[in-house]
Amino acid sequence: MIRNPSLRRRLLLFVSIPLLAVLVCGGIINYVIGLHYANKVYDRWLLDSAQAIGDLVNSDAGRNELSDQARILLQFSVKERNEFAVRSLRYGVLAGNDDLPQPSPKTSHGSPVFTNFLDRGLPMRMASVFLTNKADPGDVLVISTAETINKRRALARELLVSTVPIELLLIGVAMALVWLGINRGLRVLDPLAHEIRMREAGDLSPLRTIDAPLEVQPLVATIDALLGRLDRMLRQQQRFIADAAHQLRTPLAGLRLQAERALADPRPETVREALAHVERLSAGTARAAGQLLALARAQAPDESLGAAAPLDLAKLVREEVAARVPGALAKGIDLGYRGPEHDISVIGDAVLLRELLGNLIDNASRYGARSGAVITVELQPSANGGCTMAVQDNGPGVAPELIPRLGERFFRAVGNGHEGTGLGLAIVREIAERHGAELSIGNHNDPHGLRVEIRFLPLTSV
Repeated sequence: MIRNPSLRRRLLLFVSIPLLAVLVCGGIINYVIGLHYANKVYDRWLLDSAQAIGDLVNSDAGRNELSDQARILLQFSVKERNEFAVRSLRYGVLAGNDDLPQPSPKTSHGSPVFTNFLDRGLPMRMASVFLTNKADPGDVLVISTAETINKRRALARELLVSTVPIELLLIGVAMALVWLGINRGLRVLDPLAHEIRMREAGDLSPLRTIDAPLEVQPLVATIDALLGRLDRMLRQQQRFIADAAHQLRTPLAGLRLQAERALADPRPETVREALAHVERLSAGTARAAGQLLALARAQAPDESLGAAAPLDLAKLVREEVAARVPGALAKGIDLGYRGPEHDISVIGDAVLLRELLGNLIDNASRYGARSGAVITVELQPSANGGCTMAVQDNGPGVAPELIPRLGERFFRAVGNGHEGTGLGLAIVREIAERHGAELSIGNHNDPHGLRVEIRFLPLTSV
């Protein structure tokens, strides 16, 4: 069974790694600092020893050596090696170990000199002072004291070992405080979780974000965006159901009425007349169902549509017009295309654009034209890189006061003598909006009739 990752443990891990790195860096820094001060302390001891030897040497007349007791005190050490040397620049080594390296000579009193060297494989440190020989003012005494550096490193390690438990304790306390802080900080998500848990199933309104922390705002915004998409989809489904009920109620009732009529009166002429009504109602119902599905596709959320891609709008329009010419000729309608033969590129959904043009041509054929009428599909590029597609007929047009309502669902202009669903221009408007295009509907006088224009912006995308 796979356990879900814990945000608390993950945050604690993210904090613990830097704290452990700080512990390591702190240990290194403490060791370096401890070694630095150990060097200072032992260097001071070496320097004091050298100066003490100088005072002892200068207190005797001439080149007197140190007493045996002084030698024992200077060189005594259980674990470490301590060495000293008293040199005269004029007379050579006066006392001590003549193997110690000789520092650079000084002609006058100056600063002490510290030297690092190896003696029999052991690292040593030596302090040297330069004094005037009281017995011979023209001579300079060089007093050197040396010892191994093991004591310095041991002292630095002792300081490090003594500080590590304290640092570990502090890190442990810090981790406990971080854990408590994380637990307390994550409690700010409880109101958000409570609000989501207590919501009704149909409540898709945005969440309250006033009390949400700044870091949680992106999550809340994402949830609100999801709720918004779900709300739009549910509204679309409810609208589709309402539209279907609105459009199918009447023809289904008519179908039932004609069936009852044929059953009640079995005479052939009555049955034939009822079947004719059934055929007409069935065709209208099929057309209404198709247009309802087309409207649902046009109103669908962006992510549920086909992929938008660059396409040649001129080629699409020419193909769609050519496919509808035989049907127009059968009705005695002159359907033609006016526009360029070269490519006109837009970004859009070819299926929806064909649906848009088909509805415009069908609308013009059904309401605007008569036998011997003319319908023209125009396509013209614009100066700004876009294009305009228009469908124009020479029918009676529409009353000016009704033009603003064209494109509303189920709205049909009265007095045209044709039945319809009132969804054709609604589908056109939805598809145009999906492509960022502008829809314009109006009457024209040359010739008289209705003109519907779709103005596409440059490289418009769905």
